[in-house]
Formats: sequence, structure tokens, C-alpha cells
Amino acid sequence: MQLKWNYFEIDKVTIPLIAPRNSENGIHDRCCFLKHHGIPYYNPFFRINGTPAQYNLNMSRVTLKEKLIFVLTAIFAASMVFFTENTENGTKVAIIIWLNSIVPVLLPFFIFSDFIKRTGMLQILPPQTYSFAAAFLSGYPTGAKVVADYLHAKEITKQEGKYILSYSLVTGPAFIIFTIGEFIGSREGAVIVAIAHYSAAFLNSLAYRVPLQKRRKTDTSVTANYLSGFTNAIFEGFRAMTIILAYLMFFNILINMAGEAGLWRGIGNETLSAVLTGLMEMTVGINAIGMCYISMKFKIILAAFIVSFGGLSVIGQSASIASGSGITFSDVVKIKISHGLWAGIVATLIMNFVVI
Repeated sequence: MQLKWNYFEIDKVTIPLIAPRNSENGIHDRCCFLKHHGIPYYNPFFRINGTPAQYNLNMSRVTLKEKLIFVLTAIFAASMVFFTENTENGTKVAIIIWLNSIVPVLLPFFIFSDFIKRTGMLQILPPQTYSFAAAFLSGYPTGAKVVADYLHAKEITKQEGKYILSYSLVTGPAFIIFTIGEFIGSREGAVIVAIAHYSAAFLNSLAYRVPLQKRRKTDTSVTANYLSGFTNAIFEGFRAMTIILAYLMFFNILINMAGEAGLWRGIGNETLSAVLTGLMEMTVGINAIGMCYISMKFKIILAAFIVSFGGLSVIGQSASIASGSGITFSDVVKIKISHGLWAGIVATLIMNFVVI
């Protein structure tokens, strides 16, 4: 039987399919398992960037991870239908936090950050200091945004990006001292949380430290369409804001649903419930910790851990904003877990010498 090659592409991978030339209808199914007269033709040949390679591809296979995501998504969607009041309340809280605390601080900076990336000015700003300074002034998830900009511009490598992110994914001192201080009922305690937060960021970076390569000198005097660049930066800024709002809404709704389902009551410990809430959404969790009947020392230590960990909401925001840059979700999770643990340790050590 004579065979011929049929080529098609999946995600820029050229796949030659072996199919009979004398097929009855002349149409060859574009998949890796062909059937002709009931006989499957398996094709193991691929070309990636023009180079032949072998790879097993079963396009009909659904992984366990995909099944789990589908089931959880279906459950969450059904819960929103049956618990409409919790969905509405969670959404309102998220929008209030977003409008009052996030948009005024982050949106102008996100627009500015994207604009300087488009004009080429990133080339003259040192990534190791600019990333931290931007996050210090604006808070979560600015560090991830700036590091991703440098990676997209190929100004740093992925390993350098992870190192810079390990100490730049921080929140601002104003948020810690004023907002967290109000939640736990002590501005002095909030100062200790801030010291632990930034000290832990430095300690965290030691595990990721790599020597930064010498940056190439490039011509930064090129002209550009600044008006078009600024307009695109505005769109990008609002896109990032939308991502943050979506994560806030999701986790606030999830927390409300967990409360409606009796999860927090079932745990039977208000402090543990507050910590679990904080692991999902930082702001709500620290507010809950402030209302617990525990010592101020314990509140400070827990607040330091949670604000440095950031919660799954901040982790999701950071990973989404950095998507496509080489920084993965697991990278952000590892960085924030170690940051949170270091902050808890530093806060504990400080509280052994300080009385509040």
C-alpha cells in the first residue's frame, strides 16, 4: 500500500501523518490515531522547528488534573446558584476593597510601569532595585508585574527573575502599618509585622541568589509612538486590575460559602479558622485574626506570616500577571511559603525582646 505524508500544526508543532493514498473518500482525520478500514494508524513522528522528533500524543486523553478542575468548577458554579446571597455579599466586599484600596494605589503605577516598558526605559533601570522599590511603594502584586516586564523584555534570565521576585514580591509599609495595624489593634505591633516582612524578604532571597549577568548596553534613544504606547499601557493596566478583582471576588465568595457550609464552625477553633481564611485571602484573614481572643504577641506573629505568605489570592494574582514570562505558579507558591515562614520566625524572635 502506498503511503503519503499529510502535515498539519498543533501549537506550532508540525506533525506528519501517515495515511493511505488510496483511501476511499480521500479525507484523512487530523489526529494521531487514524482508522482506515478499522485499522488504527499510529504516528510517532513530529517535527519541532524543522527537526524530526519522536513523541507520543494521545489527543483524546483527559488527565486527572483536568477532571478535578472540571468537577471543582462545576461544584463552585452550582454553589453560586444555590447560595446567591453569599455570592452577592462576597462580590460586593471584593469590589469595595478593589475600588477603595487597590485601584487608587496600583492602577496608576501599573500604567506607568507598562508605559516605560513600551518606551524601552526598562533598559536604564536596574531590575534588582527598581522591582523592590516599585513593590515597596505600591504593594502586591507589583513585584510580579515588574519582574515579568523585565523577563518579557529579555533584560534578565528566568533564574535572575526568580531571585529578584523572592525579595520583591512584598506589600507596602502603609498597608501594613495602617490597615494591618487597625485590624490587630496596635500600630506598634504593625511596625513589628513590617520589620519581619521586609527582613524575611531579604532572608528569603538568600536561597534564590544568583549572580546577575552584566546587562548589555542598548540604544535607548529610539523614537516611538508614545501616544499609542500610553494608550496600550492604559489597556494593560486595566487588564491587570481586572485579574486582581476576579481573584478577590473568587476567594471572598469561597470564604462565604465555606462559612455557609459550616466549615468554620466545624473546625471549632476561631484562631485556626482565621488562619485558614488568611491562607485564602490575606486581608479578610488578618481582619479575622484581629477579632480573635488571643494575645497581641500571637496576633503579630500570625499577621507577619499571613501578610508575607500573601494568601492564595495574591499568589494567583501574581502568577497570572507574570504568566508567559517563565515564572510559574509553583515558583510563586514556593517563594511565598518560604517568605511567610521566615516572617513568622523573625516576628517570634522580635517578640521575645519586645513587650506590647
